[in-house]
Amino acid sequence: MATQLDAKFFRRAKKVNRAVEITENQAFIPAVKDSPEIRVTLPNRRLKSLEERKDEIEDRMLQVSSIEEEIEVERKTLLTLVKQFHENGSASEVVAQNLKVKALMEKRSSVARPEKWIEELDGLSLKDVFASKRDDRKIGVPVYQVKRRVEPISSLYIDLGAAAEAAEVVVVAPPLPVIKPKTADVPAEPKTKEEVAQGVIIGTKKTIKIKKATSAAPPPGLL
Repeated sequence: MATQLDAKFFRRAKKVNRAVEITENQAFIPAVKDSPEIRVTLPNRRLKSLEERKDEIEDRMLQVSSIEEEIEVERKTLLTLVKQFHENGSASEVVAQNLKVKALMEKRSSVARPEKWIEELDGLSLKDVFASKRDDRKIGVPVYQVKRRVEPISSLYIDLGAAAEAAEVVVVAPPLPVIKPKTADVPAEPKTKEEVAQGVIIGTKKTIKIKKATSAAPPPGLL
């Protein structure tokens, strides 16, 4: 089953010789004999308002200003290292700092003009290149021009479908049952001996019989 609206989806529609049907949120190829129905989700985008585009450009310009300030600081450091190089003759720090400045300049260019491409200029003459009025000879080699855009096409729209998928899904779990904590057993107060003995007698339901002591007979010599 296709997962996105691409060239492969339309090639399959052409293969089964069926027109692509479109609903509000999906495009699908109807089922044919043994081939199942294929559905894909249509891109859900909206055009940004002028205020949103203006805010985005202003934010980008603030980033460019911050990068330019950083470039100036690193250039001053590079100048100091170059002076030290003339005195000591060590170029390793100069090369590393120069690469750092170069990386910052490339970052500034990519932030200021995010989209960059190359186009070939057909039929270009020397008159076009040097602004001459006499030399109309054509240039016999391909000439390319680097073009840039401050606003890439992708930044003019907001993908609502991707924004919905990226949103955090909050799962509300059912409340857990309240479990009352068990009360700790409170030790009983110590009892007296009488209470202990009485408790034993009552608890075991036993009676204790005490035999009476009989008086002993006097010896015969005393009578």
